Amino acid sequence: MKEKTRPVVCWFRRDLRADDNRALSAAIGGPEKILPLFIFDDEILKDHGAFDGRLRFIAGAVMNLSKELEKKGARLACFRGRTDDIFRDIAERVNPSAVYCAKSLTWSGKSISARAAGICRDWGVEFVEVEDNVLASVEKIGYRKVFTPFYKQWVRSLDIKPCGELSSINAFSHDLPGIGEIIGGIEPSEKLPFDPRGARARLESLDLSSYGELRDRPDIDATSRLSPHIRFGTISVREIFREAAKKGGEDNQFVKELAWREFWYHIKHNFQGFRETEFQEKRRNIRWRNDEKLFSAFREGRTGYPLVDAGIRQLVSEKWVHGRVRMILASFLTKDLLTDWRWGEKFFKEHLLDYDEVVNTGNWQWCASVGPDPKPLRIFNPCVQSAKFDPGCRYIKKYLPELKKVPPENIHDPLNGRLPWHPPVIDHGEAAKKARAAYKGL
Repeated sequence: MKEKTRPVVCWFRRDLRADDNRALSAAIGGPEKILPLFIFDDEILKDHGAFDGRLRFIAGAVMNLSKELEKKGARLACFRGRTDDIFRDIAERVNPSAVYCAKSLTWSGKSISARAAGICRDWGVEFVEVEDNVLASVEKIGYRKVFTPFYKQWVRSLDIKPCGELSSINAFSHDLPGIGEIIGGIEPSEKLPFDPRGARARLESLDLSSYGELRDRPDIDATSRLSPHIRFGTISVREIFREAAKKGGEDNQFVKELAWREFWYHIKHNFQGFRETEFQEKRRNIRWRNDEKLFSAFREGRTGYPLVDAGIRQLVSEKWVHGRVRMILASFLTKDLLTDWRWGEKFFKEHLLDYDEVVNTGNWQWCASVGPDPKPLRIFNPCVQSAKFDPGCRYIKKYLPELKKVPPENIHDPLNGRLPWHPPVIDHGEAAKKARAAYKGL
């Protein structure tokens, strides 16, 4: 180790950027030198099945962060292993005076934070969490079980002030491993559906004038596609909000989508059983069918309903899927196939680049009609959804080229038997009746 002074460690987690980073700004507030740190936690990677395109995205984001820090005079230390072991190693090797990091709001993130804080206490190191990746302190907002009342309070609680411009860092000199020594066979430069460096360009090109009208159309590039960047913090959520508000006002539909994300964190904070238990007590005893063969057909994109199967193919191949299609997939699994929403949540966990355990749980509970913000029992008809939101079947044909020459009217009506595709595994009309009976019988 090159220096004997006690540095302040800035531990990057879901905030993979140097600009408008509150943990980094807080860390440099004193006279101590800064040691930037990132950990590829093998436990998290294994749990999330992230040894695929998602890992390449993370590696690319960390490489970009490393370059940003180098421009400001700091070298990012990188490790791979168990966070607990690495924290003990860091404490022994550099004897930091403090560790700063962005506050985690997820179950696994909070568990890791608690263990890291315990290790820091054992070594006499201050552990400081800074709220960074939400727009309002959702834990301080009065408990609201429905989105609209929450949203009204959320708007009044916004904290969107950016951090001051950071031109240089008083960096701790070290010979710890960097990103280049850690990524090994990971190829972050390999072509990906999402560029870890592309958040700002995507944000600037976002057209909010038609967002509310076209965001449900998977055949049109009308959504932000910023969810992976929000998930890993390659751009500040405050910058996203400011740009969205500038383009469409502070009450536009896109801003409400940002609020929905934070609503799920709010519910998680106030309802301790949210991870595995239906929020609505009356819906905790649904008699799920849980047919393994039907679930396999769903997972493999051979349900016979083209829009559903196209959505699965997009999810598996791109590690992302359009928001409206996510709802259609979730409705089909839980209502048509009467399969436990927890099965779907775990399936999405296997694939989504933007996977967030709290947000994903909230969305699956909502789509299964068992979660907060209850609506009348909503069962999406995949045929109607197909005709309404992909009328020309451009989306379907992109992911199911086997149907390229089939007229849209046939694709929208898979029960007519005229598709060169898998036969429908279930009749939607009959399935909807059974779903209503299953929910009504509680």
